[in-house]
Order: sequence, then structure tokens, then C-alpha cells
Amino acid sequence: MDLTKDQIERYSRQIVLKEVGGIGQKKLLSSKITVIGLGALGSSTAIYLTAAGVGALQIIDFDTIEISNLHRQILHFTEDINRKKTTSATEKLNSLNPDCKIEVVNDRITPKNSKKLLKNSDFVIEGSDNIPTKMLINDTCVSLRIPFTIAGVLRFHGQIMTVVPENKTSCYRCVFGDSTEGDSSMSCSQAGVIGFVPGVLGCLEANEALKYLLGIGELLTNKIMYVDLLRNSFDFIEVHRNDNCMACGDNARDLVESTNYGGLDACNE
Repeated sequence: MDLTKDQIERYSRQIVLKEVGGIGQKKLLSSKITVIGLGALGSSTAIYLTAAGVGALQIIDFDTIEISNLHRQILHFTEDINRKKTTSATEKLNSLNPDCKIEVVNDRITPKNSKKLLKNSDFVIEGSDNIPTKMLINDTCVSLRIPFTIAGVLRFHGQIMTVVPENKTSCYRCVFGDSTEGDSSMSCSQAGVIGFVPGVLGCLEANEALKYLLGIGELLTNKIMYVDLLRNSFDFIEVHRNDNCMACGDNARDLVESTNYGGLDACNE
């Protein structure tokens, strides 16, 4: 695949980077990334991945837009209220970059469909706001050996980690065990969130995806980055792989079809 004149101009500021170049740009154009959730995390992630020239972007969401979403979910505008998030997002992303093929899944991801939806992805980005969905994505990607990044936000804080199953890095269950229920009082609707926090974390998720696809830099594996934007602090917590982890341990089993992931009707962040 040769880059067209328009593509060379569009991506010129990336191509000039020695870490990217023409070869790297071709890799991005031939890659497929899945973004789960088109809320605040997914909005900034999808925008930057589309702009960067990822060839195929699968977007998964079942929700509709509410006025309370708009202060942080920057893919959606006032006139989009009551529309499907997938519809709103597709319009914006197609307008931004026609090079990126948008594959729409207007449905909830569940244990019954997660493997089918994710199996052809080169990288997965998790952007929900509930623990059951995060656990499901972790278990599915570990089972399929697909690299992924997972993030969460609340108030002025956020955290993010990346998992590369092929390299046997620590996974989400290594940190949080078999928890499938979250404290409802710690949701964004209850505790609040400032709009730019998920924007920053979503950009970091997109950055992890591009670094993995390009084979550059250092990924957030075997560690959690904890971000406090109220105090401008970025801290790292070392995480060790649990040899007895249910999902990625030495005697792990496929959890997707045997686990009860309660609360999967929660909205995406």
C-alpha cells in the first residue's frame, strides 16, 4: 500500500517523526482498533485515533445522548440530544477523516457477543464507567490474546493501565480480583467528574494504542498510572502479575461464558 499525495500531506506532522515515518503510517492505516463506549473516555480516544489515520475503528455503544453528557463527551453536541451515540459519533468521525472506516455496533457488549465483536481487533480500548464491563473486556481480551488499555475517572482523578496478554503482563483481575460489583456512590453521576479528566485519560488510551501498533516507546504495562489533575500529579503504581489470577494466571480458565457480570446495563463513561 502506497500513501497518496493527500495522505502524505494529511499525516505529514506524524510521518516526519522518526518513530512513525511512512512505514508507521501505513501500519496505522492497515490496523483495526475497537473502542468500547462513546462517552467521555471514548470521545477523545475516537477523535484522536481517527485523526491519526487508523484504518478501521469499531465503535460499540448502546446508549443515547443526554444533556448531562455534554460537558465531557465531546463527540456529541446539543442538537444530538436523544440520538444514538453511535450515530452522532459516526457523523463526526467520518467528517474528520474519510480514511478511517467506522464500523458501528449499536448494541451492549455482553458475554454472549464479546468474543465475536473483539476477535479481529489489533487493539481494544475500554471506555465504560462500570466494573462489570471492565472485567468482561479484560477476560475477553486475555482469552483472545488481544492487547488492550483500560481507564477509569472520577472527580479530578483518573487511572489507566495497559495489558498485553501475549507478553503475560499483569491484567485487570491481577489488581481487582473477582470483583464484579462496583459501589454506586462512586459513579460519576453520584460523585461528579470535571470534564477534562476523561479527556486526558482518553488521549492517554489512544496514545497507548498507537505506541503498541507502531512498536515504539514504553507501554503502561505492569503498572497503573494514577492522575490527579487537581494537584497536577502523575504517579505510577507497580503491579505484579498474579500467578494464580483467574484470567491470566498459570492455571487460568476462560471466564467469559462462566462468569456472572452483574450491572452490564450501566451507561458508558
